[in-house]
Amino acid sequence: MKKVVLFLTEYFKSNGLGHLRRCIAFSELFEDAGYATKIIINTDDSSAGIFESKYIINNWLINGNFENQYQAIIVDSYRAQISDYKKISEHTSHLVVIDDDNRIEYPQSCIIYNGGLGGAIYQYDPSKYKKILVGPEYSLLRKPFRNHKESKFIDKKISRVLITMGGSDPLNLTSKIINQCSSKFPDLNLDVIIGPGFKHFKENQFLKKTTVKFYRNLDATSMVQLMMLADLCITAGGQTIYELGKLGIPFIVIKTAENQQGNILGLSRVNIIDQYLDPNVKNFEHQLENLMQKLVRKTDRRIMSEKLLKIFKNKSLSIVDSIFN
Repeated sequence: MKKVVLFLTEYFKSNGLGHLRRCIAFSELFEDAGYATKIIINTDDSSAGIFESKYIINNWLINGNFENQYQAIIVDSYRAQISDYKKISEHTSHLVVIDDDNRIEYPQSCIIYNGGLGGAIYQYDPSKYKKILVGPEYSLLRKPFRNHKESKFIDKKISRVLITMGGSDPLNLTSKIINQCSSKFPDLNLDVIIGPGFKHFKENQFLKKTTVKFYRNLDATSMVQLMMLADLCITAGGQTIYELGKLGIPFIVIKTAENQQGNILGLSRVNIIDQYLDPNVKNFEHQLENLMQKLVRKTDRRIMSEKLLKIFKNKSLSIVDSIFN
């Protein structure tokens, strides 16, 4: 009988899509290593088209009466507190906490995992935890991203732009970006990802724009294919930047949540970006136009692509061994 690794995560209409994607990527690593996996999701939107039948929908923070012992338990949550982690730790000798910004002081028995640029920004005290795994080389990527080998060709001109604002987009930035791109760069083809938690976006207002295409509920393989078609991506500062980084796709990053600050600071420190966009400033659209004008130049996009491919050399296959050994 296979040993079981349990994942506890969350997806809500307002946030959490990145949590689920990370856990899917993490579970694939354990399955490739010969473990059985189980993913339990706390959600307020059980009808969202992103869930597979094998996932278990349950508010594990309230109903988490864990009766079994697990080879490892991986928790990716912004809501779990120290008492929750202590309770969970009773059911495994390997409790892994996925952390983005040193959110709380976790129990000493935890293994801290921050497989992103923020891992180098936030100084975790190694004396407080069982183990610390940090750095962009350990970013969690779904299998089609990990396995992709084709090099990105940087074209002389920008003709296709991908717009992806994550799972929710509460500020309706997608509409603003479409309008600005269509107005200032009318010849561009825009591929727009509509997240499952988009509440304010009105697709019908763009029906007459023949250069705009919309996509929903794409699997990882389809996302790789769509990203590889893009000359430039306009993205939120979450998990998507690691997927783009692995593929070498130049991007403009928009800070849509506070927990993205570590990613953005990390991008700046390794000289991938020298500016990010704050959607709350009055001249947001003008700043977007200026950044796009800069990245129209092939040289700037080529340099960015080369830096991304150099930094995001994926070593995620070693994470499983690092946890257990």
